[in-house]
Amino acid sequence: MSTLSVESVFITGSSKGVGLGLVKAFLELPNPPKHVFASCIDPDNDEATELREVTSQNPSVTLMKLDVRSDADIANAVTTVQRVLGERGLNLLINNAAINSQLYGLEALTREEIMSHCDCNVAGPLLVSQALLPLLRKASKQNESKPPGCNRAAIVNLSTGLIKSKNWGQKERRYSYVLTKSASAIASAMMSRELFPDGILVVAMCPWVGED
Repeated sequence: MSTLSVESVFITGSSKGVGLGLVKAFLELPNPPKHVFASCIDPDNDEATELREVTSQNPSVTLMKLDVRSDADIANAVTTVQRVLGERGLNLLINNAAINSQLYGLEALTREEIMSHCDCNVAGPLLVSQALLPLLRKASKQNESKPPGCNRAAIVNLSTGLIKSKNWGQKERRYSYVLTKSASAIASAMMSRELFPDGILVVAMCPWVGED
């Protein structure tokens, strides 16, 4: 098994929780990335305080604003990544940003809530992946002697065990969250088949850090 040695990684939803944990974990690797792109909706708010501290202590971290529901934010993020990487490609994209409302049950659903989940949890990862695809293809080409994987070029879409009905339990009624995460997992499988000829690995993974 090869050692994780990623030259560059882009992480969405980095201000707290799993995203922030991933930023810290990459920095603690024996051979940490040269470039860690940590994005969140608002880098200046209180929620991002710890992420700003991590950024100030690690020159390899580039903190940027990215709401995955915003086409303008996505375009600006790509421009920043291109500027920082220069002639190098992007090795790893981790689509972590997601929303999970606490509305339970069929009777509580609204069109606005359903569509906001679709925008963030399905369209967001797809369009961020689309925008960064040229840089992922560049990294794959630059590292074509390596097998498909994070050290070459990869997209990791963070998922949830709740996409499996056996994990629902008696009271699982978060329709918008579970359905959009299921759709994202299907998209991951489709992306995997499409991008494998380019040497880009695509997987959906559940972090299992506690209850969803």
